[in-house]
Amino acid sequence: MENLFKELINEIKKDWTIPKHIDAISRDLLFRCRFFHGFIGIDELLIDLPIEFVEFYKLANGAYLFEDIVYGQWGLQLFDAFLIQEKTRDFIEGNSDYLKGDLIVGEFLGDSDLLLLRTDPSKNDYGSMMIVTPLDSRNNWNNLELNFYNFITEYVSELGQKFWE
Repeated sequence: MENLFKELINEIKKDWTIPKHIDAISRDLLFRCRFFHGFIGIDELLIDLPIEFVEFYKLANGAYLFEDIVYGQWGLQLFDAFLIQEKTRDFIEGNSDYLKGDLIVGEFLGDSDLLLLRTDPSKNDYGSMMIVTPLDSRNNWNNLELNFYNFITEYVSELGQKFWE
C-alpha cells in the first residue's frame, strides 16, 4: 500500500505542484496540491487506524488537494496528526451524532463539510470515509463506502470536484 500511495503522491506532485486552471471549476482561479512531510510517529497514536491511512501519513502528514490559491474557497485540507486530534475533539464536544470511531481527518475549503474516517474495528464500516455536513443529522451525511486510498484516488481523478454530490 505504501508504494501505491508513494506513486499516487508523486504523480499528484508532478501534475499539481505548479498552480493551474481547472476549466470545469473556474477559468479565473488557480489550483494546486501540496503535501507536508511524513509523520513517522503515526503508528504510535493510540487509535486503531486503517493501514492505508497509516501508510499515507508516513509519507505526508497532511496535505492540501486542489487548493484554490486565489480565494482559498476550494479544495480539501487533510489535517496533520495534531489537527486530526484537535478537530476530532471539537467534533465530539459539539456533535450529538458522534459515534465511537469517528475521526475527523479533513475539511473542505469554502464550506463547513468535514472528511470523516471510521476507525471502530468492531463495525462493518471500519476504514470507510464519510462526508459530514455539520448542519445535517448523521443519516443525511454521505457514507462513501470507500477506504482512504480509494477516496483520495477518486478525488484526484475528479480534479477536486465533489464526486459524491
